[in-house]
This record gives sequence, structure tokens and C-alpha cells, in this order.
Amino acid sequence: METIFDFNPTAQELIDIRFDAFSLCLKFGIDTNKELTPELYKELISQENAYYDIAVLFEFRNNQDKANEYWAKLPKELQSVGLGFDCVEIAI
Repeated sequence: METIFDFNPTAQELIDIRFDAFSLCLKFGIDTNKELTPELYKELISQENAYYDIAVLFEFRNNQDKANEYWAKLPKELQSVGLGFDCVEIAI
């Protein structure tokens, strides 16, 4: 499985993309009471969710072409949410 760890994230990048157990729960609904390590992350995460984190990592690296490559691997609804378009428009 391809994950952010295939791209050697720095400690600061892990902070920037919110690599912690609480954020894993918020982002993907994955709950764990263990310390989040690369090994546990790989055990818990789906490939789809890993692509999301990879895209975010490349966004933080200002590599938009590479980020877009990973955004494109996600279903359309996750692409929208990941890109910040997670609002609902309601006609009144």
C-alpha cells in the first residue's frame, strides 16, 4: 500500500497534515486509543484514505501537480471535501 511514508515526510510535515490519532478519527472515522505510529497507520488506513493524506502532503509541499495526481485517485465526493468544497448549497 502506498502511504505518506513512501515520501519521507519530515516531523513538521506530519504536524502540518495532522498525523495524530485524534485527526485520524476526525478525517476518516478511525478511532484508536494507541499512539499513532507509521506501522499502526498502515494497519488502520485504507488505500483511499492514504491517497487523501498523500495529496495533502503534496499540497503542503507546494507540489500541485503531484497533489492533483493523488486527488484524482479519489472518488469525486472526496475530492471536493479534500479541496475544501464540503458545503451544501440549498436553494431558498
